[in-house]
Amino acid sequence: MKKQLIFLISILILIVACKSYVPFASVKEKKTQLELIKTTFNLTKAEFKKMKNEDSILFTVAKSLKKNIKFSLIQRRLDSFFLNNYNRKELLAILLVDYHFPHFKKPVELNRKKNAKGIEFKDMKEMKKFFQPGGGFEKDMNGMLGTKKKDSTTKKKDNK
Repeated sequence: MKKQLIFLISILILIVACKSYVPFASVKEKKTQLELIKTTFNLTKAEFKKMKNEDSILFTVAKSLKKNIKFSLIQRRLDSFFLNNYNRKELLAILLVDYHFPHFKKPVELNRKKNAKGIEFKDMKEMKKFFQPGGGFEKDMNGMLGTKKKDSTTKKKDNK
């Protein structure tokens, strides 16, 4: 009997003492971010309901707003999510790319073609290294797009 009581009390203490992972620091912060997102993007009730249950999406959008990512870009990403063009994982991935690489002149888009060439990364660290100047970005992207830099100082040889 005593062993069971001690076991139950220890489990209760463990449950109360453990803090589960939540992306927002507090419930108050989550509510303020929800209101900010709802008013900023002028969401309908259905859109807001779809997004409200996804803490990871709310947190990523809030983080992007804090970092001053282009409003139109975030709005376009969310519209694609609401139209079911992006699923939750794709939206999170593309928002994180926009967040970590805001200096891109053209935003990164998802390519769903079956024969599309792509680059795979193990983690964000590897991707950041790749996109840094001299990290291989220009070389690989030119190869994928089928364009190569031409040297204008060399002359073409005539084959006669």
